[in-house]
Amino acid sequence: MILIVDNGSQYTHLIKRSCRELGKEAEIVNNSVGFGEAVQKKEKNIDSIILSGGPGSVYKDGAELSGKIIESTFAKKLHAPLLGICFGQQAIAYAAGAEVARGKSAEYGISEIIVDNSDKIFDGVPDKFKAWVSHYDEVKELPKDFIRLAHSDNCKIEAMRHKKLDIFGVQFHPEVWHTEHGEKIMKNFLVEI
Repeated sequence: MILIVDNGSQYTHLIKRSCRELGKEAEIVNNSVGFGEAVQKKEKNIDSIILSGGPGSVYKDGAELSGKIIESTFAKKLHAPLLGICFGQQAIAYAAGAEVARGKSAEYGISEIIVDNSDKIFDGVPDKFKAWVSHYDEVKELPKDFIRLAHSDNCKIEAMRHKKLDIFGVQFHPEVWHTEHGEKIMKNFLVEI
C-alpha cells in the first residue's frame, strides 16, 4: 500500500491515480491526521510514502504528519521509501536543516528540467524534459547527505535524494499529465525503488 500525505495540493488525487495505474493500492491521508492513526497501525503494509505538494510554507504552515514521517524515516524507524513532491521536497529539506525560501521568481507552468544525475528515479528518462511546476518557495541549498539530481533555469534543486536512504524529492509535479515522462518517474519510485 502507498501512503499519500495530502499537504493541500490540488494534484493529490492525481498521485493516487498514478498509483492505481501502476497496480498499487494507495490511501490519501490529510496532513492533520495523527502519526499513529496514519502510520503505526499500517506500518507493515506501507510499501512507499509520498508527501504531496501544497500551497503552504514550511515556516508558517508546518507539516505535522509529514514532519513526523520525515523524522521517523531519517531515524530509520520507518523503512518505506519516501518521495516529497513540491512542498513535500521542501519539508524534507527543511527537516534536514537546509534553507527553504522564495525563489527568484514564482514558477507556474511548464519548465525545462535538466537531469544532473539520473540515479534510480530518473532511470530511463532523457537528460532534459518538460515538467509542470507550481511553487513560490524552493530548496535553496542541498541538505547534508543529499545529492542534487536535477535543476532548471529558475530552480537549482529540482530534484534531490539522500546518499544512503531511499528519500527523494522533486520540486516539479511528475503526477501531472503536462510533465513529460512523469509516468516513468512515478513508476521508478513506486515499482523499481
